[in-house]
Amino acid sequence: MMEFEKRIIDFFKKNYLLIFAVGITLLSIFIRLFFLDYRSNDFDGFLNRWFEYFKTNGQFKALATYDGDYNAPYLTLMVLFTYLPFNPLYMIKGLSILFDFVLAFSCGYLVYDLTNGKNKRIAGLVAYSCILFLPQVILNSSMWAQCDSIYSSFVILSLIFLLKEKYPLSFILLGCAFAFKLQFIFLLPLYVILYICQNKFSIFHFLLIPLTNIVLCLPAMIFGGMPFSKCFSIFGVQINESDCLVLNYPNIYQFIHNNFPYFKLAGIGVMFTLCFSLLIYIIHKNVKWNHEKILTLSLFLLTVVTYILPGMHERYMFVGEILSVVYFLLYKKNLPLVIAINFNAFLTYSIFLNGTSTNLMQIQSLIYGVLILYFSQYTLKFLADDTKNTKDL
Repeated sequence: MMEFEKRIIDFFKKNYLLIFAVGITLLSIFIRLFFLDYRSNDFDGFLNRWFEYFKTNGQFKALATYDGDYNAPYLTLMVLFTYLPFNPLYMIKGLSILFDFVLAFSCGYLVYDLTNGKNKRIAGLVAYSCILFLPQVILNSSMWAQCDSIYSSFVILSLIFLLKEKYPLSFILLGCAFAFKLQFIFLLPLYVILYICQNKFSIFHFLLIPLTNIVLCLPAMIFGGMPFSKCFSIFGVQINESDCLVLNYPNIYQFIHNNFPYFKLAGIGVMFTLCFSLLIYIIHKNVKWNHEKILTLSLFLLTVVTYILPGMHERYMFVGEILSVVYFLLYKKNLPLVIAINFNAFLTYSIFLNGTSTNLMQIQSLIYGVLILYFSQYTLKFLADDTKNTKDL
């Protein structure tokens, strides 16, 4: 073997994880490039229309008269794009793709941080790779032109600092998630439960959530004249814009098709009742918290909330899908549920993007409901049981 060959092989042996990470990153970018020219109905009907509206109506000034249902921080970025001489389709997708990597890195760090031993780096790299190549993560940004990776990145980062007990930063990051998507609220019961049961942070930390949203809306108010009220009224528009109990999502409302006003209120009432009952159960059992219990409860809340709340759409479980993969990589538990969660995502994306039939949605919802029931009893038992080994990895 020649000397230069030995040097190349030695370099590879010393840096194989870095080389793998670079290779995985480049491959994931390459795959996303195949979808960049696809124009979804959401892009043509909403995102591109808003972009053109900003571009032809004074850019920042147009934020004051914008009538869509996205909050100011995302729209401020879109306005900045109008100053650039590039295809808006590529810029909008590029922003979401950038946050695909933020999301994957955050998940990789979370797994790395909670894994002990010499395999920490490998575990983190596996998590980073898995998130980058999840079909729904690829399709959400590069094909659909949606921005769920943005708010999801902030949610995962918020969980990281929650586990580190860096509470102000955790709530600020949760506020960033709120500023981009209202779906962050599915995980808010976790913070309420921990506030009551752990006594480690103040109720005033919750004020950081709306305050962060206001700060991120400031550019739109200062440079665009957007009314202060829009910082929050836009979320009311999101809540009330749909009059269907469920849209291409496998939950209990696949079996209920009428009487939207009544079942909407009943579903919200049931959800509040379940969350309150869970809180009472946790207090009664005097749960001793650790990282695994917090992450298990997080995944439990995301699955149950989206299964019972009315008005769920295809992408509303995005954070739960991501967290399910992280959860399994860390604890190697409840694989059938993790598979079901991510298979549901792939199928529901196919319904919207490719026109796949919805004929099996009721069967899918029933199977998923059975798995959630099993996971519910597992979670309740796991939270209360201090005799088994529930130490972090």
